[in-house]
Amino acid sequence: MHEPRVTEFATTDPEQACALLAETYRDNRLRVRGSAEGYRFEHNRCDLGELHFDSLHNTLTTEVFVQPLGRMVLLRVLDGMQELDDGISDRRLGPGDVFAGPHPGREYRTELHGTRLQITGIDLSLFGGIDPAPVVERLCYEPVSPGKARRWCRTVDYLTALFTEPGVENGPLVLGAAGRLMAAMALDTFTTGAGEDRPRDRRDAVPETLRRAVAFLEANPDLDLGVADIARACRVSVRALQLAFRRHLDTTPMAYLRRVRLDLARADLRAAASGDGTTVTSVAAKWGFLDGSRFSAQYRAAFGEPPSHTLRNH
Repeated sequence: MHEPRVTEFATTDPEQACALLAETYRDNRLRVRGSAEGYRFEHNRCDLGELHFDSLHNTLTTEVFVQPLGRMVLLRVLDGMQELDDGISDRRLGPGDVFAGPHPGREYRTELHGTRLQITGIDLSLFGGIDPAPVVERLCYEPVSPGKARRWCRTVDYLTALFTEPGVENGPLVLGAAGRLMAAMALDTFTTGAGEDRPRDRRDAVPETLRRAVAFLEANPDLDLGVADIARACRVSVRALQLAFRRHLDTTPMAYLRRVRLDLARADLRAAASGDGTTVTSVAAKWGFLDGSRFSAQYRAAFGEPPSHTLRNH
């Protein structure tokens, strides 16, 4: 993951649109139906490396044949109509539909009929600790339910606004948290259920696992960590790690890490000198909290006062 790179592109030339699609997605063949004089193509991207948020607008009926994308692509139709055929399913999608796009490993054909799309691309590497092959095979390609669609859209809209806002600090913890959030949301929204627990996981859930995990988290709170990273450091499975925290501390590994970071954020707020430029927002971002209001709520729940009070009255 890297700092956001925001680009905007617009053209009335189909050849330029084809070149942009080839550079941004994969090699393709593009054909426009109708007069090229009335053609307009727009594409905006917020690129975070393994994660990107795009908007695409195409005014005429355009047919595109595209090579395999090699990543998970999740789509929302805002206007117009899209037809998509990747050899697994042949779909016709309209306004309001939220769905998994083409199979990551298959070439596909799509027709855009005056279409405006919101596109989220997630590199398979973000599904840390999970073999991406079963994840891909569990993808559901039909439009998701209205409830899941609303939750997905709120998350995408929030992160897009966060990372395209000028002057906002986005450190590695914030970027890493965003990547893990989108991977988790994609799994919950666009895939079927996962497999059953393995018996050996329960035998591994012992206090020694917990001691190693706690020591690792308290020594490395500034690292971009997911639950798979913590399990790897403790040499146990993800399930064993989760069971150890639940059984002995009645919490989760990530919730424990969040509390460690809240303690460190409190220390930073208390150590701030008047006029040194420290803000609640900058401290929250430093310790990986994406949402300022949620950070304030979690801080108040942990310490009985809002972070702004700590900063003003230390």
